[in-house]
Amino acid sequence: MNERLILDISGLAHDGRGVGRYEGQAVFVSGALPGQRICARLLRSRARLLEAEAETVLRSAPDTAAPLCPHQGECGGCPLQTMPYAIQLYWKRRLVLDALSRVGHLDAAMLEKMMSVPEPSPQQTAFRNKMEFAFGGGVSNKLILGQRQRGTAEVCPTPHCVLLPDGGTAILAAVRLMAAQSGLAPYRAPSGRDRKRKTASISVGGFWRFLILRHGYLQDIPHWWAVILTSPGSSSERAVVRRLAAMLMEQFPHLACVIHEERTAADALCLGEHRVFSLTNGDGKGAALLSLPLGNRLFLLDPVSFFQVNTAGAQTLARHAVALLPPEGSEEHLLDLYCGVGTPGQLLAEGYAGLLGLEYDKRAVAAARKNAAHAGLVHCRYKAGDAAGLVRSLVQDNVQEFQAAVLDPPRSGMAREALEALLTLAPKRILYISCNPSTLARDTLFLKEKYVLTHLSGVDLFPHTPHLECLTLWRRRNRW
Repeated sequence: MNERLILDISGLAHDGRGVGRYEGQAVFVSGALPGQRICARLLRSRARLLEAEAETVLRSAPDTAAPLCPHQGECGGCPLQTMPYAIQLYWKRRLVLDALSRVGHLDAAMLEKMMSVPEPSPQQTAFRNKMEFAFGGGVSNKLILGQRQRGTAEVCPTPHCVLLPDGGTAILAAVRLMAAQSGLAPYRAPSGRDRKRKTASISVGGFWRFLILRHGYLQDIPHWWAVILTSPGSSSERAVVRRLAAMLMEQFPHLACVIHEERTAADALCLGEHRVFSLTNGDGKGAALLSLPLGNRLFLLDPVSFFQVNTAGAQTLARHAVALLPPEGSEEHLLDLYCGVGTPGQLLAEGYAGLLGLEYDKRAVAAARKNAAHAGLVHCRYKAGDAAGLVRSLVQDNVQEFQAAVLDPPRSGMAREALEALLTLAPKRILYISCNPSTLARDTLFLKEKYVLTHLSGVDLFPHTPHLECLTLWRRRNRW
């Protein structure tokens, strides 16, 4: 697998890798972009494709941009950074159209006419209100805090990440230094290769897992929130995290809260299973929640709950959503599936007679109720639980009140059981908001049996990546 290939890169894959061809086979190349000729090292051969990584650019693409970030050559977070932004938008649209036509089996000519160039992000740097940084150590086991290296599970330091708003890099540096001084090891999740080794060359396990930084508002003033995720710790290890949190709070006046969560599972997911403590500033428990703007409102949320990560871009997305799904009658009810902390359903809710929001995250549901109460939306109610089970219960109870539904599922798309139950519930109109064209295309296969696609547009919330937020509006067929 050390063979070198000379490739002309002509396309882009959904994960940001360049695509070329070698002896009739598609080659997916990390670190390569359309328009380049490269020398690539072959990594693996699969049944229908080859995988490689770019080693040398032999011919640059006709249009290139200077990297915005000093970590661009190593970090895997922004694979399109050297592509001019207008060309990024071209390829994002192309990826959506290709997915919906090839996987979703929708008419390509219809899609071309329906979807225009995606709306650009208002900012291309410092736009993220949430960043996840992984602890790592590599072979030397020296503690690192940064992003995954391109094409690997290893961590590279990214102290000058350009996606963070002002003030975030100083907190990042302080956490890395304090964690390194603790003497506790960074976490390394076991891989399939690790499990096969009799003696692992790199130790697995460890304590420090992730740092999540959130940027939002506390009483209309910008603040930061930090979530430190570790493996389960002893009382002394938990005390180390508490001391770290106290030092951070003292060092950074605009750090509203530091939260410690633990994860038992031996994996690389940035998802806490148990909250150990929340240390807040002088504003008390109220500082444990942050606020983020959407529409003409501020929405409360727990620092670990979902919210669109591009603060300014989310405003564009919200305007489109509100325009696409107004009520068509005074007595219509709206189903908000995967409702999060109440967005975008509450922005749509004013014209509807009632709204039911469904969400798995109990903290998000509690915040959604608070957000509805603050806005005086007494006709909005919420339930926490599995999406499929909650929608199935509506079907079993023969609930027929929902004329419209808004869906904003995670990157994995709709759970199959939830989608089947929703199609049985059969609202007249469905607004499906998706951050993953691949899973949107998969779900399209089921939606198009009973619904017609009437709108397709994109809003770029993720500059320098192949990802695009899509809005699709579906109207129920008169007969099926």
